[in-house]
Amino acid sequence: MNKLSEFSTLDDLLNATYVQLLKEGKLLESKRGNNLEILNYSAKLLNPRARTSMSLDRKFVRSKFAEFAWYLSKDKSKEYITPYIDAYDLEEQENNKILGAYGPKIFGAEKGKKSQFERIVDQINLRKTTKQAYLSISESEDYKLRDQQFSSPPCTIGLHFYVRKDKLHLTAYMRSNDAYLGLPHDLFCFTMLQELVVCRTNIPLGSYTHIATSMHIYNKHIENAKSYLKEGWQEPLIMPVIKTCDERILNILSK
Repeated sequence: MNKLSEFSTLDDLLNATYVQLLKEGKLLESKRGNNLEILNYSAKLLNPRARTSMSLDRKFVRSKFAEFAWYLSKDKSKEYITPYIDAYDLEEQENNKILGAYGPKIFGAEKGKKSQFERIVDQINLRKTTKQAYLSISESEDYKLRDQQFSSPPCTIGLHFYVRKDKLHLTAYMRSNDAYLGLPHDLFCFTMLQELVVCRTNIPLGSYTHIATSMHIYNKHIENAKSYLKEGWQEPLIMPVIKTCDERILNILSK
């Protein structure tokens, strides 16, 4: 069977992804704009703490932290996130709430029930070898017929946490992924979430795997990707270990 492409840092992964899209991507017409697409993309980040970039073009530090803090806030509010990522202003919404917001899906809890995040922590703490620590982002009700240009179900299908060889790994499944704007943010936020589970279970951090049925780059971003590639290879940038992850700290971060 084919082995996943493995990378040490986010920059290594992005560099290879953009090169492949520009060389092998097939033109696809879509309601959000024409793009180059590769199908059944998969890549593994060996060190999930190497989740950000030294590139002047790809850092996105402010918006990445803002999006992860938005997850933690459990809020759907458009006003929270659009000052940092204005593209959310085009997402499907109702009463200034982003319908596909990930925070309530991950950390929100219905009355008398635990959040999906807490359920996953409990499952792994109870039985390390479980294959059931799966966090669902997309739901069947998300997949209705739509004809508006910017309306769509969540791009993420779900996140699967698992422990093997005494390390906690994460695999993200995407139905669709914008390689230029979406991929760096998704990888950052999902590996931060992975490290929160590590913090809560006291299991060492493993690898992160990213799988997308459609990995694509929109025509309007092709020159940006070429400019990034011209910067050349970047020095590794590793974020420090998350040592405290209690609810009080996470609430402070979200504020």
